[in-house]
Amino acid sequence: MNKSILLLVLVVVSIIGSIESKRAFNVRTDLKRPLTFRHFDDKLNYDAINYQWFTQSVDHFNPANPSTFQQRYVINDQYWDGQGPVFMMINGEGPMDLNTVTQLQFVVWAQQVNALLISLEHRYYGASFVTEDLSLENLQWLNSAQALADNAVFRNFVAKEYNVPSTSKWISFGGSYSGALTSWFRIKYPHLVDATVASSAPVNPEVNFYQYLETVQTALQASGPNGNECVENIAIATQKIQALLTQENYGGVDQMFNLCSPLQTQNDVATFMQSLAGNFMGVVQYNDEEPGQIDIDYLCNIMTNQSSDPLTNYIQIWDQYADGECVDVSYASMIVQNQNITNDENAIGGRMWFYQTCVEFGYYQSSDAPPSNQPFGNLFPFQPYQIQQCADSFGIQNMYPNVNWTITEYGGLNPEPSSVENTLYVNGSNDEWHNLAILPGNPNAKNTLYINGTSHCADMMIPTSVSPSTLAPAQQVIFQFIQSQI
Repeated sequence: MNKSILLLVLVVVSIIGSIESKRAFNVRTDLKRPLTFRHFDDKLNYDAINYQWFTQSVDHFNPANPSTFQQRYVINDQYWDGQGPVFMMINGEGPMDLNTVTQLQFVVWAQQVNALLISLEHRYYGASFVTEDLSLENLQWLNSAQALADNAVFRNFVAKEYNVPSTSKWISFGGSYSGALTSWFRIKYPHLVDATVASSAPVNPEVNFYQYLETVQTALQASGPNGNECVENIAIATQKIQALLTQENYGGVDQMFNLCSPLQTQNDVATFMQSLAGNFMGVVQYNDEEPGQIDIDYLCNIMTNQSSDPLTNYIQIWDQYADGECVDVSYASMIVQNQNITNDENAIGGRMWFYQTCVEFGYYQSSDAPPSNQPFGNLFPFQPYQIQQCADSFGIQNMYPNVNWTITEYGGLNPEPSSVENTLYVNGSNDEWHNLAILPGNPNAKNTLYINGTSHCADMMIPTSVSPSTLAPAQQVIFQFIQSQI
């Protein structure tokens, strides 16, 4: 089993390793992880592809602010014939890897159509530091509008540097948050990009995203002949745990699950219960991405083991991820981590993404769905647990994401049809984020693709032996769309 896949943060597991213990799962950061890169072209000169830098404005919308920062980008021109299209991968909430332009599915397509491959790192993430630290005052320039403007400037920079012919078509790509960005890039800057492929794009942000766990249940139920029993046993285990939590000293749950310290507050309880659900949330979100990784079938086989009761099976899954270490589910510890203002080029999500969710997007995966729709209980609700984290992390009482403005700015599920006429929205049935995406049947978008059995951003990656059989044919449909645009 590949533990690097299991222990990374947009991470398939719910608990991440640290020096002294494993910390609790945080839905707004730990479901962030990089795409999986796969080598496919032995002739490509990887040594010729390096990080490059150019000067970017800190604030595109205030001419009185002359401040700039150095933003990182990468280009692969080894397939380009000087006349072909430009494929632009828009990045999201994490470091940009050099392999972004060498080992993803859109690179395979670029090779076939002689495209220039370019990608710009998202401001504040990776090494593209905008300010000296991540204090609240310094985060004011971290938002989707500034990120889109960055890409607009970068697009024009590349066009000039590479003398891109006016006849060359520009196609932008992105997945998850960057999938939303690439959709919005076409909406806001239609004169700069001709077409867009938006994968797993949550373009309709919701503050209380309880539907996330509903899709986790649906995916578990569809996993095989024991799917329904798997969900039922998770619910049984959850009910037993919640009953224990009503007892004195929380029923000894801290010892049962080898927590680093006893539960002390209701927020500790919420963080603990969220971590239990997180073991399953991450696996569903990235199911069948790599051979050998923990997948839905693996978890459900444990949960339906007839030689043990459901709670024992649930603890077995927890213990496997904890790997012999205690787990810190202290709410106070989580808030301290969120308050770290140090720039970190390796951070995926981190304080930066936490801030974006608290300001623009919400996306709080709460336990507020009806009990019949998800088996993980009701102890990590939107109010007060999820929303309180914003106030506690940034010191602003009643801090609430302005998702209404985000939807007003970009259209949500109802964009102007002409602005998305050349946008293809791609989603998978096992991807929890499809609940916030544009799906087939949406009257405002004529180009949509819904792939049965695939998870988050699966269409962006080169298929493997464990990929759903529906993936490769769907990628051919995407390529046909691209060909129709160039």
